[in-house]
Amino acid sequence: MIKNKEVIDTNLYKWYKNWNRVQKSFFEEPYELYEKIKIEKFVEQNKFKKIFHIKDNYINFNFTTVKTIKEADLVLITDQKFSRSKCKDIILNIKEILTECPRVFLCLNRHYLNITGTETDKSLPDDYETAIQKWLEKSLELPVQNYSEKFVDDGKYFTWVIPDQKFYIEK
Repeated sequence: MIKNKEVIDTNLYKWYKNWNRVQKSFFEEPYELYEKIKIEKFVEQNKFKKIFHIKDNYINFNFTTVKTIKEADLVLITDQKFSRSKCKDIILNIKEILTECPRVFLCLNRHYLNITGTETDKSLPDDYETAIQKWLEKSLELPVQNYSEKFVDDGKYFTWVIPDQKFYIEK
């Protein structure tokens, strides 16, 4: 059941670190985010034991995290700011991370990618979500497994906590 709440703070951007907590406060029943559970299952099924988590939001996953990328057997990126970088910088960042750890689970916010519209590649598919995967594969020259789900973003999916586009990349 949804609680009646009134948001009176107009500077919502400062809430970004607490979106998970804020969104949970609108509901009476306890719950976990579907996307959080999906990532936890991916980690468990693939037997990853040491995850380095790059994040900008306070969300606690049920797995062991490590302090440095070099210690990790998987790097998980849920940081919204990662998606706000220029496309070429996103690729450079991923390549740099892959030099430290050969496996990345990357969550990108489709609403932020190439927000300026200045970086275009007409060879990519017209379907935006498919184009993101093809762009990653082409730019990284690596296979990219897509764990994203196609949906119309109407606010029900809490994409401000965990970005909606999810990819597994292994070097």
